[in-house]
Amino acid sequence: MAFAKSGIALEILYFTPHAALWPHTAPEAFLAKALAELGHSIRYLTCGKAQSYCAPMTARQLQPAAANSPSAMRVCQTCKVASSAIARMYGFPMDALANYITGEEIVRLDALAAQAVAATSLDTEFLGVKVGRVALYEFTLSHKKMSTNLTGAQWEEYEIYLANALRALFAFSKYIDLHCPDVIMTFSPQYSNINACMQFALNRGIRVMFNESGTNIAHRLGTMRVWDWKAHGLVNPALTHWGKSNRNPVTEASAKAVSDHFEQLLTGHHFAVFSSPSGSTLNVRELWNIRPDQKILLMTLSSYDEAYAALLVDGFPERKVFSDVFYTQAEWVKATLDWISARPDLFLIIRVHPRDFPNKRDSMRSEQSFMLQDLLDCPPSNVHVNWPSEGVSFYDLLDETNLLLTGWSVTAMEALVLGIPVVTYDSNLPSYPSDIHYSGRTQEAYFNNIDRALADGWRLENAINGFRWLAYNFVNCTVEVSSDFGKFELGKQKIYRRYWDRVKARLPAVGFSLDLLRWKGARAHAPIVSSMLLRNDDALPPVKKRLSTELMPSEAEERRIILRALAHIARKLHVSGQPHLKNSGTFHELSRLLESEKVQ
Repeated sequence: MAFAKSGIALEILYFTPHAALWPHTAPEAFLAKALAELGHSIRYLTCGKAQSYCAPMTARQLQPAAANSPSAMRVCQTCKVASSAIARMYGFPMDALANYITGEEIVRLDALAAQAVAATSLDTEFLGVKVGRVALYEFTLSHKKMSTNLTGAQWEEYEIYLANALRALFAFSKYIDLHCPDVIMTFSPQYSNINACMQFALNRGIRVMFNESGTNIAHRLGTMRVWDWKAHGLVNPALTHWGKSNRNPVTEASAKAVSDHFEQLLTGHHFAVFSSPSGSTLNVRELWNIRPDQKILLMTLSSYDEAYAALLVDGFPERKVFSDVFYTQAEWVKATLDWISARPDLFLIIRVHPRDFPNKRDSMRSEQSFMLQDLLDCPPSNVHVNWPSEGVSFYDLLDETNLLLTGWSVTAMEALVLGIPVVTYDSNLPSYPSDIHYSGRTQEAYFNNIDRALADGWRLENAINGFRWLAYNFVNCTVEVSSDFGKFELGKQKIYRRYWDRVKARLPAVGFSLDLLRWKGARAHAPIVSSMLLRNDDALPPVKKRLSTELMPSEAEERRIILRALAHIARKLHVSGQPHLKNSGTFHELSRLLESEKVQ
């Protein structure tokens, strides 16, 4: 503690009750090891079977009812093996929540959860923490809810989440009574059993840092986002530090990061990608009888439960979930349907988010999906509803799209990078800035922006703005922790690699230990995180700006960099170097630009 106050070193606690989620635990440990090399004191606190149900069990398709089952116990064993590997390989002191709670205390806390459920109360408060609300996070996600109206079966399941949040909080409070770190680093602090503890830590004046993997799916597990949990919650701090688009030029390295991300999006292999790969020859106009003279508006809807869950645990402010322009997404859709029914010159495609229905990640249907089905049952003649069951690739839709409309979907960035204009109906909602697309704060502004964007049409400026924002997030808002860990997420691997991964899975103590040898990739960027912690920066961008010695390209150089990156994306879209079947559309515009600029 004395070293921390003099600015030399910090006592850092890594709170890792989900150590069995090794793809997240390993990169986090790489950074911890690199920070230890800089002189910081690192301690770990894991679970040790204090909980009966947790996120690693959810990840293995175990339901809360399977708590205490043999399958759940195997997850606990994996967690123990992972924690032991970190302690053995890095020499970090390793403690567990289970050491700070007795069987009698567990019985008492479980009874408290049962009492709350019997009273149908979501407002349990314990040790100064609103645990009842905190416990709703995973529950809301797993049931894809957009309300706190629970069925009888859902109350029984909620009780399990609440009981485990109470157990974790109680044990954590006992640990903090004996140990008082300067900083707590934890992966995904929004999860209920972690968040309950982090709220307690914040109440004690201990700084808590949000850790998660990067958002570039080509390098997701090799990068980490780190920010102050109290300052930002789940709101991307890039919005605070962005400033203006022209202050954040794209470099060769950041342009490659964007094109790598797009390459992975287009394959459709990654678990985070819901769209199927492009069919390349699909003609959307012929498929849905869209006249040649009609401009196409693509409306991409978002699943609601993720934003709603963030609101329930105070991770999002209310203005980021419920708008005063259109209160809900459904109201926005209805108003747009009414408006477009009087615009025969336009055709609207409404793309319902695949996550609202059973998909490759889960079999649950969302509450919103039933609402949308009623709303979209009989749309106007110049509207087609693209349900997930149709299996149409998002990129085949983009090829014909003149304008993308959305509330807050990240599909906006994919459209922008390809030069397509984007309109959102409320600038408070998206996790991207209003200066890179058309947005406003009234219904009048929304409909006016549609006509403005259609008049402006396809522009390279849109692509430049899209590149800048993604590059800023992928580079300025992350630190590198590994150059090669996590490649298993990127689709098919070579046979020897797949065989080796199977061997490691059968021998996790060996596999985890071997993975932990790869920590040196975190060395280069660990000083950035160290500076951030020592100087109390709220996020990575200001630290990177302070420490950077990189020369920024001129406007002309940046334009050439982005054009080359677009050419790479174009090749992946099969629009460059071969005749294209259409003489119009997004990909045709992109091809024409690249040809006119003589970009290879």
